[in-house]
Amino acid sequence: MENTSPKKSLKKKRKTHTTRSYRKREQEVQKLLKETEETTPSEELDFEALGLQFFHGNEGEVAQEKDSPVQQSVGQESDEDSGGELPTESPSRTFIQIDLEDPPVVWNQLFKQRHFYDESLLYRPSNTLHFQLQLGENQMKNAQIRLLNRYQEQAKSESTKLSSELMAQLSGASPPNFLLNDQLYRSVCRKEFQSVFFTPKFPDEFQGLPTRRCLKLSLKQLRFSQHPQLLEEHRMAQQLEDLYDVYRQQKKLKICRKLREELEIARQVALKLLASAGQDQTAEVKRQLKLTRQLRQRYYSESAAQRNLLQRLLREWAKLKELRRQQRFQCTRFQLGLRVIHPPDLEASYFAWKESFETDLVEVYREHLEIFYTRLRLWTEQNSRSRKSPGHSKPPRKPQFDRVMASLRKDYDKAFQDPEEPFVEVFRLHADEAAARLSIPGEDQLPKARNYFLKIFLDGQFVGQSRSYRLEPDLLISINECIGVLLERTLPENLNIWLYEKSTLTPKSRRLAQMSTPLLLSSKEDAMQEKLSFQTSSSSSQLAGDVYLCYEYRSTEGRGGALHLDDVQRLPDALRQTLVPPRLPALPKASKELVTPRPPSGRTKKSLLPPLIFAEQQLQFCGIEVLLESRRFQLLHSRHQQRNLHTKQLRFVPALEQEISEEEPLPDGRGAVQLLEPGTYWNPIDLHKHRGRKFLQLLYEVISSQSARRAKALQTPLPLLLLAEDADHSAATGWTALWRAICSVFQAQPATLPREPPAWSGHQSGPDLFKHFCVSLHVVRATGVPVRSRHILNLNERRTSAGGDMGTSLFVTQTLMYSNVRPFVTLSYGQRLCRSRTAEGSNPTWNEQLQLQINSQFGDLREDLKISLFDELIEQQYSDEASDVYQRVQCNWLGEFRVPINSLLASRKFEGCIELTMPKVLVGYKRPLIDSVTNMSTDQYPEFKEAVHLWFYLSIEPSGGDLLPLQSSALACAEMPEIQQYLGERRLELLQLLPQPQRYVEPLVCTAQGKRVCLTRLLDAVPLPPSVASGESPLESSCRFVSLLSQYRSYDPCQGFRGVWLDNQALLDSTWCSVKDLGVLLCNYLLSLGLECWLILGVACPHGECSFVLFRQPETAELFLVCPSNGKRYQLQDVHCPLRRIFCVVGKQNIFFNIQSETRVSMTNFNLSDGACWFPLFSRRVPAPQSGVQKLDYLYKRNYELSQLQKHIERKVMKKISAWRTTRKTIWNRAFQPRLQKILCDMENLSTFSRGRYDEPIYSEQLEREFPNYRLYGFTLNFAYTNLAAISERIRTTCIHYNHDASVEFCVAVHLHAHANDVLSVWLFLLSMVPLVV
Repeated sequence: MENTSPKKSLKKKRKTHTTRSYRKREQEVQKLLKETEETTPSEELDFEALGLQFFHGNEGEVAQEKDSPVQQSVGQESDEDSGGELPTESPSRTFIQIDLEDPPVVWNQLFKQRHFYDESLLYRPSNTLHFQLQLGENQMKNAQIRLLNRYQEQAKSESTKLSSELMAQLSGASPPNFLLNDQLYRSVCRKEFQSVFFTPKFPDEFQGLPTRRCLKLSLKQLRFSQHPQLLEEHRMAQQLEDLYDVYRQQKKLKICRKLREELEIARQVALKLLASAGQDQTAEVKRQLKLTRQLRQRYYSESAAQRNLLQRLLREWAKLKELRRQQRFQCTRFQLGLRVIHPPDLEASYFAWKESFETDLVEVYREHLEIFYTRLRLWTEQNSRSRKSPGHSKPPRKPQFDRVMASLRKDYDKAFQDPEEPFVEVFRLHADEAAARLSIPGEDQLPKARNYFLKIFLDGQFVGQSRSYRLEPDLLISINECIGVLLERTLPENLNIWLYEKSTLTPKSRRLAQMSTPLLLSSKEDAMQEKLSFQTSSSSSQLAGDVYLCYEYRSTEGRGGALHLDDVQRLPDALRQTLVPPRLPALPKASKELVTPRPPSGRTKKSLLPPLIFAEQQLQFCGIEVLLESRRFQLLHSRHQQRNLHTKQLRFVPALEQEISEEEPLPDGRGAVQLLEPGTYWNPIDLHKHRGRKFLQLLYEVISSQSARRAKALQTPLPLLLLAEDADHSAATGWTALWRAICSVFQAQPATLPREPPAWSGHQSGPDLFKHFCVSLHVVRATGVPVRSRHILNLNERRTSAGGDMGTSLFVTQTLMYSNVRPFVTLSYGQRLCRSRTAEGSNPTWNEQLQLQINSQFGDLREDLKISLFDELIEQQYSDEASDVYQRVQCNWLGEFRVPINSLLASRKFEGCIELTMPKVLVGYKRPLIDSVTNMSTDQYPEFKEAVHLWFYLSIEPSGGDLLPLQSSALACAEMPEIQQYLGERRLELLQLLPQPQRYVEPLVCTAQGKRVCLTRLLDAVPLPPSVASGESPLESSCRFVSLLSQYRSYDPCQGFRGVWLDNQALLDSTWCSVKDLGVLLCNYLLSLGLECWLILGVACPHGECSFVLFRQPETAELFLVCPSNGKRYQLQDVHCPLRRIFCVVGKQNIFFNIQSETRVSMTNFNLSDGACWFPLFSRRVPAPQSGVQKLDYLYKRNYELSQLQKHIERKVMKKISAWRTTRKTIWNRAFQPRLQKILCDMENLSTFSRGRYDEPIYSEQLEREFPNYRLYGFTLNFAYTNLAAISERIRTTCIHYNHDASVEFCVAVHLHAHANDVLSVWLFLLSMVPLVV
């Protein structure tokens, strides 16, 4: 439809003269208006029925004529059509006729300002109808056409439409031919519409008609600004690239050129106004001069900013080149080039510069003069008014031309270049990818480059993803992919992009970060450029960067249809009110429920308005909120998404919600806080372990804070009557308290109430605690190292074939047997490792010192120092040519010994002989038992032992001596004051008898409730676990259960003897404790079994201050020592017992302190009735307090299902080993897995009831006989389950993934043995096999 409305104009409408012909036509119009003045209020219509009749009715049907008058549209003309605000006038005066010959007339409101001729103010009535009507054969007159055009223009300005009755009267045609009712009439439209389905919506939700477009999304590149491999060159190159992007964008916009052109135009207009200016045009001249000054200042500032940007770009580029030259390598591809153009004619350059400067100087000096004359005039007027006043102000000074020129020259030099200065242009060089050689120092030691890809979501709906790309050394990924999305309905609002890291083992990928941006309607020429930033909060590595992309909307017809795209926007309010009703009538309450039909006999009242119910509402069985809260729907939705490992393999979901048990695993809730550390598995057992560890950590912090607060309060001076020894001041009354106070004046203050030293104030943290530790290990020798089994089998074959006795040549046999192993020792902590030299034989001697540097804080020292034993295996390898022979070195793990770093910091050193933890099954090796080569007894050859022992000396510098002990003496005491006084007196006697003051242990200890009790109260018979109580050997089962509890590793004073002692409820609920708490629990279990036992407090290797259990065997009345941390028992004379010193022995009836001068445990006299060796703390007169701490009716909790956890551990192990073997392909052979799984099922019973005997070599021999075509090496690992990170750390320590044989295959088997309260025993069997070439 043609649009002949006047154009927009910023100037006000001018008053014009009318011609005689126009006044004649105006009279005709007024006559026609008088005939249509009768108006009556219109009736309300059923818009829904009219819409159905208009869109679905037949064309031949004739609408019924209603007696409704013509609706007149009288209103104010819009600003868009008239070009200014006018008072409300009648429709006859909206448009006027102007002859082109008549000169324009100026309004009086414009103050006689000069105006120019503008055709946009003219209205030319046309005799052609601006819109088409389906009138048939009837022809309209010119007057009718002009009047219809006029009404049409007025309707357009008001966003309304013409009335059908007005159309009928003005056209003179019969209404039934093209009218439907008083509001709808038939017209002709040139545009052909295609029918689309539009979902019914409420008026408030109506945004417009559906559209069909194509969203083209172009992913450019992904750049990391924070990465573990980020170097200084990366940072400088990225900053330089950002500067270059700003420089290129400014060149593209050409801001300075446009400002210069506008400034020239403004100057020319100002000159013309100054030349022809009168007294009435002074304001216009001032306004134009002000515009010129503003344009000049903006031009100067933009030019100076561009010059500064160019200078900064050149400086940064020079710094980057210098950095690359100094570091002698290049890890980024960013290159810049310079194009320098010298001025061809210096004289012309000087002339142009001088002309421009003089023009600006004249203009600036004129502005200063104008300001001067204005101030002078004001000063003159002020001076003339105040002549009578005695004081006069000084007149303003005339501006000096030299100063104005100097100031302008300074600004001019900053903004523009010198005439002799060449033109410099910077452009980017895109180097060839093959020619660019990027390298990073130590690239071989860095982890393998990871792969990343992006996933695209539109309003939460997945639409596509990019290919995976490997991260290059310049930390930049060039994606250059285009994704097209066909939009059938409405346009999306938000664009979400997820960054994923691709896994090299499984199809699962790790989601890193999310980026989001709103999608705006782009222009029809340029695409929208976006830069999305992301940042991850992972504890392992921090990542940050940007994603560059652009998007645009295109037509589905191709490039040619892109110009015909219409922006889908919200309809104007005025047009919305005419198209749809403002609000649909509310449904009656009865219509919201389904109405059942009545029988035909009944009479129903016919409803005038049928209820309006959408089809979607009829098909809904329940609301959306009710559906989302359904537990069955949550399970089905989680299984469909395949994200939760619990629900993605569910084969059956109960049909009724009542059938879903409470223990059924549900998907993760929305917005839930992640409680576990990154990398752990969301499992109920993991959650139990995590919460237990947090509970113990919080308990230690609360008690430490409470004790520090009370110790600080006790430092304040107290009255005389309150200086009693007990901390309970309420008991300090009467003559007894007075006597104690008087005695305290003449005696020293007790050690239980320290005054001078500062109290412990919780966990010490801060930058001052960050230290550099040096761990020194002096390894001397070892005995009993396993030997390789292949050589032993060969020896057995030769012995059988010879038919002789090997006992006659024992020396030769022993030499051959012990010479096939080349052991060496490693000391490692975290990622740091140092090793010794390689020795020979099963009883090697090194006599070498190893040093390991550790840089960490006290709060981060939670891992263990690992002393590992390896065998260096050298194999001869032959290439395709017979002359090429090379060797390959392989290191096989044999065993290890773990030392908690917190115990080493507290004890400062460990020395002596230790027993290495060897795997129960070690495939490929045999223990050097004397029975395998001769029939002689073992006593004749003491070097043949079942265990591997290592003589060493381990120390750390500096030690943790600055960690103050817990001030538990300041806490409240639950014992009677008489008991406290008695213990204080016995303490003084004991200190005189002890050979070493360090042996003294405070008998009053702090419990988990924050109160001090006597040590004897901790010993009491507690309920046994169900598996222990019903087992065949409860003694071994109890030791095994206690050894599987998790040990809390932290450099904390609460773990010592003066720390916090847990009861059985707090220990078993959390399954976390210190080493000393394990001995208390095991002693209580033995008391429940009716055994005579005691608790031993002393120092052991490697736990430092810990507790052992001493019990008497009922059958033989022999005493044994039990280590609670591993469940092993030792004889009292065993020199290899890890217990080094004994401080005291705690029984249920008394506490005995060791006052012997002998420190060796094997030489200690354990006759507790001997007063020369043991000092009893209590007597018959003052018995020891008993019970009151442990929970005697404790109920154990059942375990969770372990099948999912077992599968997840197996997948975790396979994924980790494959990830560590970055340069080799990892092949998993599952043919061995059933056999390994069967072996692991027997290991738990064998390790529980074998009492340390090694009867397991039979499994290794069976595997070698069953698979003779493979060279096998493997071992079993057993430990208590804490989390998946601990399992990965133990496997990485064994270095089984360092097998670089091209044909090596791996196999892993996992077995979990569950005890009560989620106490799990994890068994792993790792096996590597190399096929033998026949």
